Amino acid sequence: MNNHQYYFMIQQFTLFSDFFMYAVFSRSKPAITLLARILTGKPDLVVKRWGMEVKKGMPFFRHVRYDLFVEDMEGNLYNFEIENGRRALGQRALFNLSVLVSHMLKPNEPFRALNESWVVFLARKDFLKQNEPFYTYEWFDRKWKRILHTKAHIRFVNGEYRGDDAIGKLMHDFHCTNPDDMFYDELREAVSYFKKEPEGVNTMCEIMREFERKSKNEGRREGRAEGRAEGRAEGRAQERQKAKKRTEAIMRNLREEGMSYERIARITNQSLSKVKSFFKTQQIA
Repeated sequence: MNNHQYYFMIQQFTLFSDFFMYAVFSRSKPAITLLARILTGKPDLVVKRWGMEVKKGMPFFRHVRYDLFVEDMEGNLYNFEIENGRRALGQRALFNLSVLVSHMLKPNEPFRALNESWVVFLARKDFLKQNEPFYTYEWFDRKWKRILHTKAHIRFVNGEYRGDDAIGKLMHDFHCTNPDDMFYDELREAVSYFKKEPEGVNTMCEIMREFERKSKNEGRREGRAEGRAEGRAEGRAQERQKAKKRTEAIMRNLREEGMSYERIARITNQSLSKVKSFFKTQQIA
């Protein structure tokens, strides 16, 4: 893709777009602080450090990727993840929480020193359809209704919620393609940098270009490896199939952003009939 195609995609991104969300929150501590305070209900939370992936020195497994993790000044840990589907939400939340908790204590440190750990999924849809701003899960005895105090929290935020409160305004902002329509200055400034400022737009284009380059190189390597083992013709077929899957994944993401078939066809360099046929098949499946 060229810069014009990238630019058009960037203008369609929202904070529910994983790719864009990574870039926006990686450079803005005010935006991170706003997000953490609203989603946890802690108005005085102070961010100590944050990151978009596991880094050396951070208290996490090296081979686990997080959408966004935060540590506050009290040592509490938070994992915020964008969720555009309903794929094994409970199991994924428990896994992420287990990773956080298992790395919070030093050897021989007493359990009472364990700090809070939060796993927060920002779901695009209201998966319980109760029109609540969020749904929080904790451990309790069903018979006696007694809560087991673990300092661990799992929360699913309703992306469709539009109440006249902090979370309602935050979810409104997460759906905005135009930063000028946002309520919160912290988000408006961070998003505007990547959508309007030449430096930010170029940075975002380069991030997307690098991602595409790595995907293609990985596909070529896998195709060559399979080609050597099973024959060059089959290896090329495997590579074409992987490229097709990458294109289809991009088309699904763009459609989730509300983009028309015509625009998706232009951006992905596919024929309009092929795009329509693909989504028709998806609906049948």
